[in-house]
Amino acid sequence: MSNDKNIEIKETHNESHNHQEDDVEWKVCCSNSSKSFIKYIVMVVMSIIILLFSITMIIRNPEQDNSIYFSLISSILALYVPAPTLDNMNGHI
Repeated sequence: MSNDKNIEIKETHNESHNHQEDDVEWKVCCSNSSKSFIKYIVMVVMSIIILLFSITMIIRNPEQDNSIYFSLISSILALYVPAPTLDNMNGHI
């Protein structure tokens, strides 16, 4: 069994950034992308899968205890909704 997919990890260093995470490029199949972009896309895709699964289970089993699915939905939404802040708005309340 041979592995036909070629995955290379190429690290480019910028002297002014001193090996920060954004300097790492991953070459997967035919694209070069930064490490942080790949991580972000994976996080979004996994979040969508979990949300769809939870919503599907709630719809299919409305008579059962669905608290775990509601917890999953609220946890995923908490990742993307920014925390509220109180800004002074230039002295106006």
